[in-house]
Amino acid sequence: MDANDTLQEIHEALFPEIHVVASMNHRHMTELMKMVDSFDIKTRGMTDFRHHSKWLLLRQEENTVDLQVFRYLENVIVVPHHYKCWLQSVFTLKRHLTRNEWVPVAACNQRNINLCYFPNTAYGYNNRRLVVTTLESSVFIVKSTNNGTTQYKGYAIDVLDTLAAALNFSYSITEPQDKSWGLPVNETYDGIVGQLNRTEVDLAASDLTIHDGRSQFMEYIYPPIRTEYIDVVYKRHDKQRTTSLFLLALPFRPLVYLILLLMAGLCALLLAVLESVDFGGNETASDSGDVGFTSVKKVKQNLFSACWEVTGSLFKQGFSKYPRTLSGKVFVMSWWMLLMVMTTVYCANLVAALSAETDVKTFSDLEGLLDSDYSVGIERRGIAAQILESSLPSSVNGRIWAKISTNDPVFLESNAEVHFKRVRSEKYAFLEYRSTINHLMTEFEDFQLEVLGEHVLWFQLAFGLPQRSPLKADFEKVMSQLSASGILNVLWRKWSVNRNLTHCPRERVLKSIGVTQIGGGFIIVCAGTALSIIVLILENRIHLMQK
Repeated sequence: MDANDTLQEIHEALFPEIHVVASMNHRHMTELMKMVDSFDIKTRGMTDFRHHSKWLLLRQEENTVDLQVFRYLENVIVVPHHYKCWLQSVFTLKRHLTRNEWVPVAACNQRNINLCYFPNTAYGYNNRRLVVTTLESSVFIVKSTNNGTTQYKGYAIDVLDTLAAALNFSYSITEPQDKSWGLPVNETYDGIVGQLNRTEVDLAASDLTIHDGRSQFMEYIYPPIRTEYIDVVYKRHDKQRTTSLFLLALPFRPLVYLILLLMAGLCALLLAVLESVDFGGNETASDSGDVGFTSVKKVKQNLFSACWEVTGSLFKQGFSKYPRTLSGKVFVMSWWMLLMVMTTVYCANLVAALSAETDVKTFSDLEGLLDSDYSVGIERRGIAAQILESSLPSSVNGRIWAKISTNDPVFLESNAEVHFKRVRSEKYAFLEYRSTINHLMTEFEDFQLEVLGEHVLWFQLAFGLPQRSPLKADFEKVMSQLSASGILNVLWRKWSVNRNLTHCPRERVLKSIGVTQIGGGFIIVCAGTALSIIVLILENRIHLMQK
């Protein structure tokens, strides 16, 4: 029979617990074990006899199988064919860093019998070297080159190192030549997904978005390493001063002005009454002409003067003639105290209104973004662009893509840093993972950048494996432990960035006051001039009529 087909059937039927007993002569035993030892390489890692199989070899000769045969297999026992003193003749394969050796089982002092027969099971994958693919992606993968040596770090690398420590494997990192995470091309996928589909790599350690289309060409390691969403970053407009012809009236609400006018009228009436009271006939010679006037006539006589004095006091002019009576002086003192408070508050608020700057937001949601004059962009390498492109044209996502597609196609192929520079220099909104946005906003230190706060798309990010990879069960077991124990959250806090706005530099720029900001004062002067002319004409008419 074909030994390769037999080994494939054995693996499919028994994985992950492959227990095999082999009995044959020394030559055939050596050929079989040599074939099994290299079988995982022939299948490009789609089988795992190396770690998940245990072999019990019943030898028919005194000599053992040559150690040079075992380059990868980890769990092998050789048992003699006779029964006399068989325990002293049972040997197990033990791996060292630089060599392998046959160790007598009788010499084992382990309490765990399984470790006596298969000592290599205590060391996980026994420093197996895996080929890992990845791509640079802000906090997930940070790539740097020093003296010609490329180094990788980031959240995904920390998770990978934790997996490597738990399963005892080493790795080498490669990248897809097309620098793509994986997009559909000619009924297959390019980028990282294409590498997994062609079994060119053993593992993808990156922020790989979980997507149904990709699942047909690869497998994900669950649970995901992170849940992310796409947000929008843009640069807000410069702050502007409030401009209004009615700016002089802004410090107070209309109700305050109404109450103040009512109190001014009441104050004038009370002042006229108080000034008309006479106790004991203490009238001067100049007042002797007033003898015989009734109290009502005195109030009428003083009312016009009181109204004029109270009106002048509203504009901080004071009184041109002080009250005659003591009660009037006390009343005027209380009125002035009220005016001091009112004018102080008014002046303070007026100064603030003239000098304060306000943010002018062009939009506050996706609908506003679509209706604005901002351009919109996104990286084409990820799956998010494909999802937006496949959305219905009438939907919000479809309208977003219609606005994105108006950009230069060459520019859309740029990385996130290039998009971010465009955000800072023009009216441009960029769609990106929120974690990446926070990282870039902190890196560029531009405190005029704003995040829209809209969750355009939700994604779960996970590591990837080739389809039917024998590593899946072991990796998912460890990943579940990392997620349940909170280790993934601890690693994420190490790399996540929260934007701190408490230390934003404030640029102090002296800006002149425009005409539109104090235009209300000119309107009042013009209205007062027109009113004085009308009063002059009326006085002239009354004078002519009396004459």
